[in-house]
Amino acid sequence: MDQQSFLPTGNVNVGEAITADQVGFPNSKEHLIRILESFNYEHVLITLARINLLLQCSEDFLTDQDILQRDFCSQCLRNQIDLKGLAGGLVFGRQSTLYLLSESVRVSDPLSTLTLTGSSDARNVLARCYLIANKFLVTASPSLETDSEEKQKKELLVVLIPTMEYVIYSSPNHRIRNSMVRTAEFLRLLQKMPLEFDVNEIFTSTTGLTLQEYQYLIFGILRVCLSFRSNDILSGESLFVNTQLSPTLTSLHEKLIPHICISIDELRDEAKKLSGLKNEFRLWRKYPLVEVSENRIMCMDIGFLLDKLQTGVFWTILEQLNKIEKSKGDNFIASWGEVFARYTSSILKSGIDAQNPSMEKCIISPKYVQKEETECTDIAVCGDDTLILLECKAAVLRAETKFGGDFDKFYAELKEKIIIGSDTEGPKGVKQLCNAIKSLTHLDETKRQRVKEIDISKVKKIYPVLVLSDRIFSVLCMNWLLNSEFQAMMDGVNLMGHVKVMPLTVLTIEDIELLEPYLGNTPFHVHLNEWIAQFNPKKSARGFSAYFYPLIQRESREDSFMNEKFNRLTADVMDYFSSRGLE
Repeated sequence: MDQQSFLPTGNVNVGEAITADQVGFPNSKEHLIRILESFNYEHVLITLARINLLLQCSEDFLTDQDILQRDFCSQCLRNQIDLKGLAGGLVFGRQSTLYLLSESVRVSDPLSTLTLTGSSDARNVLARCYLIANKFLVTASPSLETDSEEKQKKELLVVLIPTMEYVIYSSPNHRIRNSMVRTAEFLRLLQKMPLEFDVNEIFTSTTGLTLQEYQYLIFGILRVCLSFRSNDILSGESLFVNTQLSPTLTSLHEKLIPHICISIDELRDEAKKLSGLKNEFRLWRKYPLVEVSENRIMCMDIGFLLDKLQTGVFWTILEQLNKIEKSKGDNFIASWGEVFARYTSSILKSGIDAQNPSMEKCIISPKYVQKEETECTDIAVCGDDTLILLECKAAVLRAETKFGGDFDKFYAELKEKIIIGSDTEGPKGVKQLCNAIKSLTHLDETKRQRVKEIDISKVKKIYPVLVLSDRIFSVLCMNWLLNSEFQAMMDGVNLMGHVKVMPLTVLTIEDIELLEPYLGNTPFHVHLNEWIAQFNPKKSARGFSAYFYPLIQRESREDSFMNEKFNRLTADVMDYFSSRGLE
């Protein structure tokens, strides 16, 4: 196995992260802390927040990376980078920026007069901090040289997970657009669920805001942040969001702020309480906004602010329900999963229904005839002689599991939530797909189940697909791992002789959203066939993205489905604010 291709190297569209040791700088954490201690607390915080905003909003990452190197790397350092053959490498990244933000908050000096707008030496020191952070964050498995290929892949999987949140495959504007639409659809569908309790009432009792008020206020802040141009961010123009607006909106912001924002004075104490796993960044997940002065807030991280609209809502409601009665919390978790499946179904159905001529049929929640309408899978897509079975899982893994770097702990939670399930909650994910395939194609006709819309006698290939909510499931080796589990479960099962079961494909909801406009002219099963042919999931560590994202670069397609939803959402948000005195 070529281990170089598996090393966690920062943004995959840019290149490898340059580290301090590569250019001959001290690379210890102690050295980093001594540097950060010398900077002015507020100034370094705002500077790093600007850089983070630029990195997240950038439509031309390479150009903006060059501008950052020009502003913060001395000519001497740039010459060293060139001399070492590291030109084109990544110095500034979102992952290292968040890490430096966290460390700066803990140790920088509120009384210091040293800022990053002074001498070139001061600016160059910040670049050194980035190079040390890159080295500290990017670590490879220590056993690559000696262990089996299987163990290497497992260890690399957990090592690489923290990097997935910072990988950019598509335009930031597309990602933010899709995230906003997804959130709006989630909250709309959630409120339609037949629950024993009113989720809006539960949320309002905790926050003082309705779900719509909470959603639109955050959308409003996001629109302000996304309106800043690269030149504004780099030139030091004001990037603060003013919350002192009309009386109505000001009172609403006052209710929102405690849940997503913290004052700059309180930040340090909170940082010391929340210090933990180096890639977790719990501080910024909890407080993506910082109040720098009265009524002026700054967005520290757009991605984590977006998360507040989904995972933030999820945890707020769940924690409140668990206080009332655990069974209500369990009911809510199941409903959240159902919302995820419904949202995924709507995206797939839109793309498949656009096929002209019609080549596939999308069936949502197909039911068995003999089992009193028991669901076969979440979604089935039928072609002339193909059948795609999809299970959708909105599993939320614990932070210590995701970022701890321990494969055994990660696998244990994965097994419970995505691979097998439990005795109390029943089969999950991979096991559900195996059960569906066995039921539909059992060699013993008396044990075979039937779905009205599926003629199994015509099916030659079945494609099992797992759709997951978290970006980490696009990480290298993940599809290989889950497919290995799938193959083990299917081993020795006697199925109808004319049916071939293809390897398991793992997709994230972002993959589904980006795939939608590509389904109109190319059937879903053709995309799956091509990816399986190019990257054998039984052996390769690559996931579906290795096939699909190069396709996006070659064939850019207008995503009218998501654009229309986003435009309607934007219009609703604008009407909401204008009706409350903000033009």
